[in-house]
Amino acid sequence: MNVSDSGDEQPLAWSAALLATPVYSSDGDRVGLLDEILGSQAEDIFHGIVVSSADRGRRVEIAAVNVTSITNQRVEISLTSEEVRALPEYGDERTYRLNVSGGRPHDVSWTEDRDKGPR
Repeated sequence: MNVSDSGDEQPLAWSAALLATPVYSSDGDRVGLLDEILGSQAEDIFHGIVVSSADRGRRVEIAAVNVTSITNQRVEISLTSEEVRALPEYGDERTYRLNVSGGRPHDVSWTEDRDKGPR
């Protein structure tokens, strides 16, 4: 879903956040748009957000601890605009799971987890 055109600003749960919602720094600057939500709906764990940076056209990750407010019209973060500019570019991380094929200690290996969907 995309940002609401409704005139009334309403708080939202992290799992209901709207893509393309403007993201504002603690110093009041618009630092980008909400591009992705990081978390697991199945486990109700919110990891953070990915913001498409307004000034450089790049994507950065904002950890959940730095997301202070989510509404249907804006996302507010505790980082300053300067701190956001200093963040490294976001890249999807590869995850791996333990693969046990035979039950013996030497039958264990790591396998790339290709299921990127919510858990």
